[in-house]
Amino acid sequence: MILEALEFCFFLLTATMIAYLLRHYIFTISVLRDSSKIQLTTQSSLYQPTVSILIPAFNEEKVIARLLQRITIFTYPKDKLQVIVIDDSSNDKTGAIADSYKNQYSFIEVVHRSASEGGRGKASAMNQGFNLAKGEIILCFDADYCPQKNIVEKLTHPFIDPIVGAVQGRVVVLN
Repeated sequence: MILEALEFCFFLLTATMIAYLLRHYIFTISVLRDSSKIQLTTQSSLYQPTVSILIPAFNEEKVIARLLQRITIFTYPKDKLQVIVIDDSSNDKTGAIADSYKNQYSFIEVVHRSASEGGRGKASAMNQGFNLAKGEIILCFDADYCPQKNIVEKLTHPFIDPIVGAVQGRVVVLN
C-alpha cells in the first residue's frame, strides 16, 4: 500500500514537472517567434532625440577602452550624442584612457572627480553626470558594458509614446 502511494506521488510529480517544462517551452517558442517580428519602424528612425550617456568609472582601465571604442561605432548620429565619462578619482589609467578618447571624439566628455569629492560610490558620480547631461534622454552604462551598435535606437524607440517615462535594457553580464 505504501509502495503504491509512493509510486502515485512519483508519477504525479513527474507529470507536473513535464507540464511545467512544456509550458515554459511554449512560452520560449512564442517569445522567439515574436522577437523576429519586432523591428524599428521608419517612424522610429525619424525620432532621434538628443541622448546623453553617463559612464561612471572607478578603476576601470581594463574595460573602459572597449566600451568607448564601441560607442564610437554606434549607428546613432554623433551630433545628437553626448557621452560623459565620470572618472570617480580612479588611481589607475582610467582617466588617461578616457581623455585619449575625448581628444579624438568631440561627443565624448570626461569629468575627473578629485579624491575629496570622488570615491563615494556610483550614485554620487552619477549625480554629477546628471548635472552635466544635456540630452532629452539619459542612458547609463557600466564601464564593463559592451553594447550593440544600435542600442541607442533600441532604447530611445519606446519614447515615441509620450506615456513612456523610463526604459531598461536587457542586462547581459560579461564578467
